[in-house]
Amino acid sequence: MLTSIRKYVDFNSINSSVKYLSISAFLTGVALGYFFTVIVITQKLNAYTESTIGIVAASFSLGLVSAGFFVSKILSKLGLYRMLLLSVSVQTVSVLAIFIFFNPINLAICHLMMGIMGGMNWMTMDTWVNIVSNDKNRGKAIGLYNSSISIGFAIGPLIVAFFGSQGLIPIILCLFLMIIRIPALLIIKNHINKVKIPEQINKINFSLVKVAPFIFIAIFIGGINDSSFGALFPAYMINEQFTDRSIGFYFFVGAFGGVLTQPFVGALADKINKRKFLFSLLICHIIWPLLLYNFILIPLIIILSVIVWGFASISIYTVALSYLGERVSIKEISIATSVFIIIYEGGEFFGPLIVGLSMNKFGNSGFIYSILFITVISIILGVIRTIFKNNEIKNY
Repeated sequence: MLTSIRKYVDFNSINSSVKYLSISAFLTGVALGYFFTVIVITQKLNAYTESTIGIVAASFSLGLVSAGFFVSKILSKLGLYRMLLLSVSVQTVSVLAIFIFFNPINLAICHLMMGIMGGMNWMTMDTWVNIVSNDKNRGKAIGLYNSSISIGFAIGPLIVAFFGSQGLIPIILCLFLMIIRIPALLIIKNHINKVKIPEQINKINFSLVKVAPFIFIAIFIGGINDSSFGALFPAYMINEQFTDRSIGFYFFVGAFGGVLTQPFVGALADKINKRKFLFSLLICHIIWPLLLYNFILIPLIIILSVIVWGFASISIYTVALSYLGERVSIKEISIATSVFIIIYEGGEFFGPLIVGLSMNKFGNSGFIYSILFITVISIILGVIRTIFKNNEIKNY
């Protein structure tokens, strides 16, 4: 059985540089996963409203969106290694500033700076994995890379389950997890520098959306659901009288469940219709909120709910990015990836704002129904787009 699984996933077909990229992605996931969980819980325990928490979270996403407009130019000047090193260094300083001056304005400003640096880091890594892959192994490569950063994000909240979110230890851990990425980059520096990125088109071009509109609809909604869950699931659970440690545990279970599936999702994405795959993942974003809302008193159902969220959230990114890699030329990959992440982060920006305001007005039910409404609309738009696409093919 294990032999069959290894043959199906076939990690040997993946460019070796992606494996080194995954080390950096993993450490980034752990650092940010822990930091964001601690910050959200700390804000909630300091009586910040859900809308304030949403604005702070959205500031990070705004930074990520902003990075998309200039990352290609900076990448061409700095190169992969110096780009990654700059991102990690500025994020570490921003985290220190947050804990020294813990107030909403500083939180928003530092999250914005972290987002800009994170966007440069993220778009660089996504460009890397797409360039060194081809249509036969792109899904597997993105699945491995996405699993690495996602398992890091899963481990981050698990650390909260062990150490809590209050006191000096969480602050020390946040800073340590940020700083440890610097020596990790130094260790894999030679492997990073071996990756040669072809000359790229640097001018941002949103007309690339016309290449495959449904990819961008799906990833926009994926961004809304992902950021809304990350920013406001802890607040939702605190309102339901759950402890910070139990919240960290549930967050870990959901993210880790999604991570475990990614090598298989990536391999499957190389074999089946990616459009249908994306539809099925969007439907999962209808299932998990209904389970969470209606069975909040049953731990096993909560676990099932967060696993469905983790699977759908991580898989939408894997499948959509793989799909995009098939649809654009190699010279457009960097800029197409930037547009992809700008739209994804547009969703991540609006998600906490919309859901946070909805929770302020309607309480915990606002968390559930706003996510359901947005997801249903995206499925309807996807169906309409599919109908028009099929008619265009017939007329042709």
